[in-house]
Amino acid sequence: MNKSTMKLVGVSSLTILLSGCSTFFTDHSVDYQEEKAVSSTLVVPKGSEPSQDVLVIPNEDKIADLEPTKSFTIPRAPFVYYPMVAIDVDEQSDLMVFSVPTSKEHAKRIVTDFLTALHGAGESVASETENEIVSVPFDFHQQGWWASLWSSITRVYPAQTAFLFQFKEQGEKTAVSIQFRDEQKDTEPSDWLSPVQNDDAYSVAVRLWGVMGRQLKQSSAYLSNLNEESSFPIWVDHHGTFAIYLGNNVTTSDVEAKLSAADMYLMPGEDHMLAPVPSEDVARIGDVVDFSIPTGNGEKQKLFNVRRRNLDDVSWDLREYHYEISHQKVGDFLVIDVSKMDMPEVVSYHLAQRFVN
Repeated sequence: MNKSTMKLVGVSSLTILLSGCSTFFTDHSVDYQEEKAVSSTLVVPKGSEPSQDVLVIPNEDKIADLEPTKSFTIPRAPFVYYPMVAIDVDEQSDLMVFSVPTSKEHAKRIVTDFLTALHGAGESVASETENEIVSVPFDFHQQGWWASLWSSITRVYPAQTAFLFQFKEQGEKTAVSIQFRDEQKDTEPSDWLSPVQNDDAYSVAVRLWGVMGRQLKQSSAYLSNLNEESSFPIWVDHHGTFAIYLGNNVTTSDVEAKLSAADMYLMPGEDHMLAPVPSEDVARIGDVVDFSIPTGNGEKQKLFNVRRRNLDDVSWDLREYHYEISHQKVGDFLVIDVSKMDMPEVVSYHLAQRFVN
């Protein structure tokens, strides 16, 4: 039997088998066409509301009127400021003195905690007596690997900054004097100097001023003075930047009056810009200035005029700053943006001091 005959016999057998199935099994594939629907009536008490099987969509009549919303913005917590107590500052030629309204022991504890936070891991106090604290040297500008290697070869090491704090009780206040000196390996340390002569030391002193004012205000809050308004206009945030408390619901005229009283000037033709000097005295890029060279004895000789290309050599009191009015739960604040400055804490401190009566 050849292959074609085998295929024909196989197909014929399969056809006979499938057709024979209907002989032994009943086909129920169309039984549903003969079935009748079974329904029943719900019996309810007389006077009842008729039931309705409907889909209820809330505000269905307003769906067609919905307008596309703006992109979602993640809510953020407001920028918080903390009140300070009034701490007078006396900047002398060889030291800075804070007049702190607390006991000597409390002032020493605040300074010790501040140095610990500033230093981080390890011991931050080199020596301590009843009226004096000397810190360990702080390295505010750590060297990289290549600079450290070069210092090891040349035996010329970078200077580090140490601080001296002296405490003297004066009635109900404590006079806290601050000095610094540079300490360098294999070299005699310098004399104790005023922090105003070093940017890093000045920034630390200003930060301590804010920390002391904030912590003392918190301490007084625990003495049932939580809701008492602070008479000191300077508040501080957790970054060490200062803000000026203006009051509640201040108007534009109120802001202008406070700026005028603090010898601060609004820049004409510019929105939300102010300066410690009038507009005509503000240093700006493009101004024509003298190009001079030192000739000795503190004197200079003018060579020619040039246009100012940047503000790197301009002091803080000759610049203009952007400001805004921040509305917080406790009131309105004047916030001056000093983020572009090399030492923002120091500049913020200088500007805030103008509002202290």
